[in-house]
Amino acid sequence: MKEILHHKTLDYVISYPDDYAEGKRFPLLIHLHGAGTRGNDISLVADTAVGPLGEINRGVKLPFIIAAPQCPGKTWFEYSETLLSLIDALVAREDVDRSRVYLCGISMGGYACWQVATVRAELFAAVMPVCGGGMPWAAGYLKGLPVWAHHGALDGVVDVSNSIDMYKALKRMGSEAKLTIYPDCEHDCWTPAFTNPEVYRWMLSHRRGEGGQVICEDALEKHAELVREAVMGELPEGMSGDTRFG
Repeated sequence: MKEILHHKTLDYVISYPDDYAEGKRFPLLIHLHGAGTRGNDISLVADTAVGPLGEINRGVKLPFIIAAPQCPGKTWFEYSETLLSLIDALVAREDVDRSRVYLCGISMGGYACWQVATVRAELFAAVMPVCGGGMPWAAGYLKGLPVWAHHGALDGVVDVSNSIDMYKALKRMGSEAKLTIYPDCEHDCWTPAFTNPEVYRWMLSHRRGEGGQVICEDALEKHAELVREAVMGELPEGMSGDTRFG
């Protein structure tokens, strides 16, 4: 089920999971489109073949409330305050699980994904910028926020170095960062990125704890397994009993 809503100067699409019901809370995935979807025709967003809504339109079942606004002007940066206001309103919805809010974007929206995450990192449990770019000098504001960036090696629109530089900056700080580079892709690396079920599983494996820290349930599960092995005297070779995950 989808509906078209309006927030200040932005129209946006909301898609609900099949098991949606009042009184329940669901993970929220916010998607920011690229330059080709700008304008005042919200059907371009609703009927897209791209990104998580594109997956929904293909019949794929995703367990998120998906929110996808449309940029009516030249770039998302013109609408930064309104976009942040919309995101705040979405997160405040009664049907949203505020510990599981995720952000993704492609191309122009990939840039906006990096920007929004930089200024409001505390809102998100994980972010996925695709063929975009950020500000490596400001990567410190993203510390502790899991990031999985995607880029095509042959991208002639947004050079792959934009994602590489952000990835390196995050890794230098010890943040959880992943970068997938598609060796044969030009600008359209969003197709292999968003059609991969693993990206959604990765998002959902992260949540914000009561203290605001990001918890990776995969790491907790792995830690629990190591503890069980240690108790049984079967700690894997090369690992000490003080192994930590963070």
